[in-house]
Amino acid sequence: MASVQSQDFNNVPNQSCAKQRARAVKRRWILTGSTSAVLKQLTIPMLFAILALFSADLIELYFASRLGVEELTAMSYTLPIQATLFAFAIGLGIVVATRLTQARQVEELAAVSLIFTVLVGAILALCIWLNLLPILNLLGFSDFAQRDEVWVPLKSYMQYRLSAVVFFFLVMVIFGVLRAFGNMRAAAQLLILFSSIQVAVSAALFSPWATSNMALTGLEKLGVAHLVAAVIGCIWALYLLVVRENISIKVSLLSVQSRQGFRCLTRLLVPIASMQLLTPIAQSVLMAIVASQGSDAVAAYGVVMRLEPLALLLPMVLTTSLPIFVGQNWEAKKSLRVRRGIKLSVLACILWQVVVSVILFSAADLLGVGFCKQTFVSSSIELALTVLPISYVTLAAAMLYVSCCNATGRSLAALNVSIIRLFGLSIPFAFLGAYMAGFTGIVWGLALANVVLGLGLLVYCVSQREQLNLSKGSAIS
Repeated sequence: MASVQSQDFNNVPNQSCAKQRARAVKRRWILTGSTSAVLKQLTIPMLFAILALFSADLIELYFASRLGVEELTAMSYTLPIQATLFAFAIGLGIVVATRLTQARQVEELAAVSLIFTVLVGAILALCIWLNLLPILNLLGFSDFAQRDEVWVPLKSYMQYRLSAVVFFFLVMVIFGVLRAFGNMRAAAQLLILFSSIQVAVSAALFSPWATSNMALTGLEKLGVAHLVAAVIGCIWALYLLVVRENISIKVSLLSVQSRQGFRCLTRLLVPIASMQLLTPIAQSVLMAIVASQGSDAVAAYGVVMRLEPLALLLPMVLTTSLPIFVGQNWEAKKSLRVRRGIKLSVLACILWQVVVSVILFSAADLLGVGFCKQTFVSSSIELALTVLPISYVTLAAAMLYVSCCNATGRSLAALNVSIIRLFGLSIPFAFLGAYMAGFTGIVWGLALANVVLGLGLLVYCVSQREQLNLSKGSAIS
């Protein structure tokens, strides 16, 4: 018996070494494999994972729309809050994955990172809960005519959503760690499991049996479904980290290494979270602009904002996989592979967005009526799905540009582009559009902002390349 235990103990470091060797092989393959093959293997698993994640959010909004226009509008007011939580989750994932892939003592730092994630999630959720109504009022909820009728179920819905924050943050952090270690398949399976459980529980709670036997409002059911999915997803994520990746999470919180780990994670989180929060802050301002056009406009805008990630699915996935390819090849001084990878990604995004634009243009009226039969809401959704997808071609190119700048160490350039896109173009154009033509003007303003950004980046890149060629020519002469 003792010999068996000693064999198991001796196998632990061997398994850990095997994992490290597998990660090293994965890294070499990214540097030497076919560009298209590497990008496919890095992207396709994430494509299904991100598709599942945003599909679950869209299905949740669809269930809310079945409850009525008031519930759909109330849910739409919470989208900037949910976007803020998602941005923090992504930021934490980036921070933890960055530190783990650079650390020598992975096991101790992994445990510290998980505890750090729990603390950040709990503090953030508590702050939002204590200030929920003032935050919603800043977004225009105070002008909503039916706010008194929907406030109680909406508050219960957010109570469940905020209770799930810690579990959801752990899911997203471990998702980032698995990706950083090259285990794309396990990372994708984690998000697919989380999303599938959320959809399944939502469908079960909206079944006739549950409706007649459970004293929950429609919005509360959606909150419960998200909480159940986050708890189960968190358990599975910890299993993947501890069992599949052989990373122990035992730690002494009073040790010098632990205190250093907490300080390092805090220093990294502040700039990364600040950049991640640019989008939800801009979305909050846009929501306030939309709310000035009435509650029906908010309902339509909420649906469009949940459909937008699906329309931009491939560019969003490439912003997670392309930096891995670009960053490692850039560090290895393989600029030709970097240019080839970027060129393939841009061409794939252009083709994807053209196809998506045609599909949404053809199905705009069906989607508008499908989400809401109220005339103004359905016609507003139809208008947005007709106009905006065309501009997503240039928006996709801008997203890839920002991700490549981050991967090559040009974080300041990426930050400047993001600020210009959100606060220099989208918000001013939407404000002017609202002033001139109401919700229709907002839609056209956002589309025009995307086009101006894409064309501006194209002119900038061409001018930079011409300057580089001129400098090379003068050096040769």
